[in-house]
Amino acid sequence: MTMAGHDRSGLRKVRLYGVLLALLGVMMLPFYTMFSSTLKPENEIFSAPATLVPSDPTVQAYLDVWTQTDVLLWIGNSFVISLGTVALTLALAIPAAYSCARNDFVGKRTFLLSVLVVQMFAPVVLIVGLFDVITQFGLFNTYLAVIIPAAAFTLPFNVWMLYGYFKTIPVALEESARIDGASQFQILTKIVLPLTKPALVASITYTFLYAWNRLLFVLTFLTDSAKYNIPRGVFSMVGALQTDWRMMLTVSVIGIIPLLILFAFLEEYIVAGMTAGAVKE
Repeated sequence: MTMAGHDRSGLRKVRLYGVLLALLGVMMLPFYTMFSSTLKPENEIFSAPATLVPSDPTVQAYLDVWTQTDVLLWIGNSFVISLGTVALTLALAIPAAYSCARNDFVGKRTFLLSVLVVQMFAPVVLIVGLFDVITQFGLFNTYLAVIIPAAAFTLPFNVWMLYGYFKTIPVALEESARIDGASQFQILTKIVLPLTKPALVASITYTFLYAWNRLLFVLTFLTDSAKYNIPRGVFSMVGALQTDWRMMLTVSVIGIIPLLILFAFLEEYIVAGMTAGAVKE
């Protein structure tokens, strides 16, 4: 390649990185604004013109939030709802995806396509019908009232992604284990699932994040303040006459921290699971 070709290639890379950095800055600006506002005194948050950097930074909001709000309770409830949703979703998605990946049966493609129908509806469209079902089964004001609908809306994505990943695992491995006397359950738990670790991590992360951010279900099905999650807790801080915006933003920042830790540790598996499961029949 000539010197001119190297120059053009380097210029293209500079432009590409410049565009990516600009997009990253635009996407991160709301998060930076939220975080910086937690470090500002109350009167500076709404000052005009707005300041991006606090003139007199203080961490007082992070000291007051533990005594003035129930943030620890909300975080605990968020973990209960999210982990419960993950458990229920995987308990249904794994056998469904594995059965479709390893068996040919009448209506298989129709079944897989029908699973996606759930993804076509926004939860708010079905909320009235869900409320009737929840109350009739006596689940109102229980964690299951949030876990079950959340699992239903994450199930299609997980079934399809795990289905695609199961298809990439050689059947010969399972046949060898079956010849050695392994049962179908042993084959699934000791051979297939360990090989599906990246896809499972991606499924767990997606489902956990979806359930962690649920406000509509908690707002509709839970009236007991002792069962509020982080989004519902933040919403409860909105007053009729006055709202402590700095405290709301502080709780929001604290609520993001577990998600950042999750992504930091599982990023490699998430990317591998998403790409390897992206196959089409």
